[in-house]
Amino acid sequence: MTRWAETADEELLAALSDTQRAHNAIETRMLSLVAEIEARGLAAERGFTHTADLVQTVQRVGSGVAKARVRVARKVTPDRTLQGEELPAPLPSTSEALASAEISYDHAHVIERTLAALPAHLVAHHAETLERDLAEHARVLDPDALRKVGKHALAMLDPDGPRPRDVAPVRNRLRFTERGTGFEARGWFDSESTAVLRTALSPLAAPTGAHESGSCEDPTCDHAAGERLPDPRSAAEREGDGIVELARRMLQVGDLPTENGNRPQVTVTITLDDLRDLRGSGAGLLEAGDGIGRGTLRAEDARRIACDAGIIPTLLGSDSEPVDVGRRHRVVHTALRRALAVRDGGCAFPGCGIPARWTDAHHIRHWAHGGETSLANTVLLCPRHHRLLHHGEWTVEITDGAAMFHPPAWSGAPPGRNILHRPDLIGVLPAPRRDVERVSRDALIG
Repeated sequence: MTRWAETADEELLAALSDTQRAHNAIETRMLSLVAEIEARGLAAERGFTHTADLVQTVQRVGSGVAKARVRVARKVTPDRTLQGEELPAPLPSTSEALASAEISYDHAHVIERTLAALPAHLVAHHAETLERDLAEHARVLDPDALRKVGKHALAMLDPDGPRPRDVAPVRNRLRFTERGTGFEARGWFDSESTAVLRTALSPLAAPTGAHESGSCEDPTCDHAAGERLPDPRSAAEREGDGIVELARRMLQVGDLPTENGNRPQVTVTITLDDLRDLRGSGAGLLEAGDGIGRGTLRAEDARRIACDAGIIPTLLGSDSEPVDVGRRHRVVHTALRRALAVRDGGCAFPGCGIPARWTDAHHIRHWAHGGETSLANTVLLCPRHHRLLHHGEWTVEITDGAAMFHPPAWSGAPPGRNILHRPDLIGVLPAPRRDVERVSRDALIG
């Protein structure tokens, strides 16, 4: 390893420049690899949905990064005809600058996004010139400055700006966004739906006092006969409480459709010791029926909920149904699916956030090959990762009570678990590790 502390100033600064050029060259090589992988159709052959899916899963980068790499790779890599003849890259000037390591991937990404924003009626006459100019500016500007140049260029070419669009919603919608210790709900409803919703909410959101006249134990409280104390809640707070009460009553009536054989239900996962310990400060997991609103719950609140519901053991159903049904059944039944939802929380593939309600129960050892329909031989997978597992290059096993996934050898990645759905396992289960051959940095940039 180079001892930079002993390097002269000029050499140190030159080394920084050289290293950036090497970094640019590696990024260009990455784009070439991505383009070749897509050209050969390797993603579909290996069980992935598309090339970006392969890049995200194998390289462990974000979905947006993976999609951007694929988009840029398509634009800066020369294409080939069916006869093998090489065609110029769609962004030839950018491709040339990348090949000389004079610009980085970030520059290319800015150029690709700027060209994508060029209005369709201007593409024929201005795209080629704009791309060439941006590639030249990229040699002397950082990506942030280049982005500003691109915005100025678009504004000059299209002074009227984007064509107006009618952004008024046309379908009912409701979105929950995590905020603090709860969730913020935002949405839009058409007039008829709003009338139905507000009619149902009206009796549940009516103002109510803290207590009726004559029932107050506070000697300083003074109000006339028949009067209630003013409701301290705002109208918005009353309607918020009302919609929760409306949903609570619907769940109690039980007149809702089932999902994957289960009635909609709020699930609380907590250890029996924490539930029993009246003096402890334990916590559990609270999960909405959609599997998305998963959060923590104080043990004392779990005890309150348990007072109004039957306690369902992890390994037994509400009627003591056996979860491990052996080979008598091929289809995963309700009791087993409930146990899988408790154990996996959702799709068990590392990094996947799909909730349990949208997953399939996958037999680790196929039922047709002697595998049992049991908790130890099944795992929840979303359709995308279910297809990937059935392709055969990835394997999964249940260790320490959780699913462990082993990637194909060519990926160079270690095995992994998904604890996005089970934050209670952080620091409890050992982090998966695998000894891999380390490649020197000199070899990487050589």
